Amino acid sequence: MNKQTNMDKTLKVMRRILFILISCLAVSVVSVSCDNDEVDSPVLTDAEYPRIFGRWPEKDKKGNLGEFSTALDKVLYINVQYTPSQYCEGIWYIDNVEVHRGVGFRFVPPAEGRFHVKLVVKTPKYETSREAIIKVGKPTQDP
Repeated sequence: MNKQTNMDKTLKVMRRILFILISCLAVSVVSVSCDNDEVDSPVLTDAEYPRIFGRWPEKDKKGNLGEFSTALDKVLYINVQYTPSQYCEGIWYIDNVEVHRGVGFRFVPPAEGRFHVKLVVKTPKYETSREAIIKVGKPTQDP
């Protein structure tokens, strides 16, 4: 019985030593692999083609513009981002009239109906755009 107890103790010690060695190896691998603090981020210039990110309705199967919809008594918020942001300018149009410049757009419906919204994003060299219809329905609350 005494030999069995000694073997158990020896196995426990060996396991601890093995655990310590593996831990030291893991720490050394992590410390060696983290010697470079630089982040690999792309360098964007004004020569980049602008891209628009965010919620935008898709065209239907017939190629008609997608639709945002809101009620007359609700404000519609369209939030997008574009890149390269430091070189871009976003211009928002409602029915071909410039109404806003900036990243997001807040549309307060003036009446029920359909309104054509267009976002044009420009860099010094290129531009891109998105278009949709804003469909304004009846108010959700009766006056």
